[in-house]
Amino acid sequence: MPRDAAEWPDEPDEPDPEQRWGDPEDDLVSVPSVDIPGEEGDEESAGIEVDGDLAKFFWAAVIYANVALAGISIGLLLVAFRDQWVWGGGAVAVGLFALYRTYDLYRTYREDISGDEPGEAGGGTGEAGDGTGEAGDGTDETGDEPGRSFDEGNDAGERSSP
Repeated sequence: MPRDAAEWPDEPDEPDPEQRWGDPEDDLVSVPSVDIPGEEGDEESAGIEVDGDLAKFFWAAVIYANVALAGISIGLLLVAFRDQWVWGGGAVAVGLFALYRTYDLYRTYREDISGDEPGEAGGGTGEAGDGTGEAGDGTDETGDEPGRSFDEGNDAGERSSP
């Protein structure tokens, strides 16, 4: 028997920290699952169909945009704080090229794939967003001329009562 044990015979055993908490698996409330009508087990697609060309252009643009953001920001930091013009300038150049490619992919998709011209907002069909009403008479969707305010609606400059 060790010598220290004889000096402290009334020393308690080490407390068990898990003993005061009990069994958490038995003590926790079980939450029931709820079945939502119309929801299928396939959560991967979530019922959304995306054109293959659109997905390809989107992910390529995301990659290019991330490279552009990283290249430009890291390049500027290298130039500003470390005075490394060669590495910083190269990173900025790579970032600017990636930014150009992002714009080029967007423009290519708009012109070639979706059929919209870059200057057309509504697809060129005379619908909302192109500044003309349905009749194409130079009025907007409310029938007012674009650029006229509420006060300019009355020729006398007065507001008409409702």
